[in-house]
Parts: sequence; structure tokens; C-alpha cells
Amino acid sequence: MGVRATAAGAMCFCVLAALAEATPAAETPAPVRIFDAGELTLVGYTVVKRLWVDTWRSAFWISTHDNAGAAIAALTAEAASLGANGVTNLYCIEDTGGWGGGYFCYCLAIKLR
Repeated sequence: MGVRATAAGAMCFCVLAALAEATPAAETPAPVRIFDAGELTLVGYTVVKRLWVDTWRSAFWISTHDNAGAAIAALTAEAASLGANGVTNLYCIEDTGGWGGGYFCYCLAIKLR
């Protein structure tokens, strides 16, 4: 019985190793570029999504961060996860006395044409 269990374990290991080699490695997405509002023409991109202000939930809860850099990093990560390769119309606000304080940013996630 011990030999069969060892053989079965070795076979499972070989199958798993083969599957791991066959699965392509995830590509690192290109960094999302931040464009100034007047830097692009309207025909130069397509809006993927308006980040963090496009739903009724933003009237009740907004994601805040300790500093503007962290808020921008969170926005660009969200844009990249949506397949955008840029953001524009980026605005950051410091909430000093509202729902908990911190920095809140919003923008348009875009895909360049």
C-alpha cells in the first residue's frame, strides 16, 4: 500500500508541475500615465470609466487615503485593472473635517486610441 501511495503522489506532483509550466505567466501591466486635462484631444482617447464618482454610492462613502500620492496610486491601480492605459482630469481634495479626513481623488480612466 505504501508503494502505491508513493507512486500516486509522485504522479500527482508530475501532473501539477506540467500544468504549472503550461500556464502562461501573468504579464506585468504597463504603468498608467497621468495626462493633464488639456494634453489630449477628445478624439485621442475613449473613456473607460469615471473612477470613484460614477455611482450613487459616492454620495455616502468615498475612499480616502493618508496622502495624495497614495490616493493617486490607488486610482491608477484601479484604472489598470479596468484595462485603461491612462487617466485624465485628475483632481485630489483633502478632506480635513468630513467623514474621517484624508485625501480623496477622482479622474477619468481612459484608453488611448
